Amino acid sequence: MTPPYALSRLLIYLVLSVGAIAMAFPFYWMLATSLKSPQEAQQARPIWVPERLKPANWRVAARLGAEGGSPLWGGYQDGRSVTLRIYTGRMGPEPQVFIPTAVGAFSDPRAEGTQIRTRYQEDHWEITFTNVSGESFRLLPAVVLLSKSYASYRPELPPDAVRSSGDDWRLEWVNLAPGALGYVFHNYREAWLAAPFGRYFFNSFITAGTQVLVGLLLAAMTAFALARIEFPGKNLVWLMILATLMIPGEVLLIPSYILLSRLEWINTYYALVVPWLASVFGIFLLRQFYLSLPRDLFDAARMDGASYWTQLVRIALPLSIPGLVTYGIFTFLGAYNALLWPLIVTDRPEMYTIQRGLQVFIGEAGSDYGALMAASTLAILPIVLGYFLAQKQFIQGVARSGIK
Repeated sequence: MTPPYALSRLLIYLVLSVGAIAMAFPFYWMLATSLKSPQEAQQARPIWVPERLKPANWRVAARLGAEGGSPLWGGYQDGRSVTLRIYTGRMGPEPQVFIPTAVGAFSDPRAEGTQIRTRYQEDHWEITFTNVSGESFRLLPAVVLLSKSYASYRPELPPDAVRSSGDDWRLEWVNLAPGALGYVFHNYREAWLAAPFGRYFFNSFITAGTQVLVGLLLAAMTAFALARIEFPGKNLVWLMILATLMIPGEVLLIPSYILLSRLEWINTYYALVVPWLASVFGIFLLRQFYLSLPRDLFDAARMDGASYWTQLVRIALPLSIPGLVTYGIFTFLGAYNALLWPLIVTDRPEMYTIQRGLQVFIGEAGSDYGALMAASTLAILPIVLGYFLAQKQFIQGVARSGIK
């Protein structure tokens, strides 16, 4: 290999690597944010490695979780005691500790049923929470007011937020008994429990799957008729179908809504699925595939007495699998990622799709970015897995259809 050739190859790989990193960065940022505490997610200074990703904190989280109920998922069970250590190096003003009450609540059984004891041991404060409420809880939130007179301090489990409160530092934890997995995947767990995401996923898969299956059938038959069947006015029909691509989708929203309202289909699967079953893009894509197939195959089939339906099922479809997979992927992505249309035709939570459900984490009081990114990660997982399973057919479909 000559030096100029080796240098050119090196430059090509370098450019491709930089491009790959640039494309992958938004995904890394989403994953990193999904593991951040609320304060880390909202800081102006970027946090590249969240505290919950540091192995040094996992052992502490596992110990606190074991004290509360489970070393993996934690908890705050009845009769258990959880002890947090804050290293200050010297004895100073005693920390003030309390369990915060949920916003809008007049009382909290965790706050009323918890005994809190603080004592100084050598170089650290020990804060012990004992559950005497008779109930078990999933989370143990806590707030510690530590005097600013301490030159330095180090809680064994990093707080989720540190704020200034007069002469004290206000240290906040959303869960002091997290467990190892509960600590790392706290946002994922809370996001899943914040809304009926199981129902949202079901609605998304039902609507997307129906659009793919029925849309494939309609597009395959229409494309075959336009590609292989001669009839009067075929070119005019094809031009009229292509002309519909110039109509903006937003123009059809109001007429479609009025029609569905008169049919009493609002808040039903019919409203989410039926308006999008026919796809001009799918017809165009499959027609290009059918035209690329040798005409001799269809002529031989006609000589053997095969009907058009037989030609479609026995010849065209088996040879057009890459195109069918490509169209199926595009249709699934469009239906699965749809937000505007479900926002218009659904107002009952049981009919929300996954994209509509992500709005749970966006409110007037602000956004919970950690939970939002965790929910977004869960939402894109099926798409990523589906692409890796069908990437070969997808690439072949794009290459053979002539789409650039």
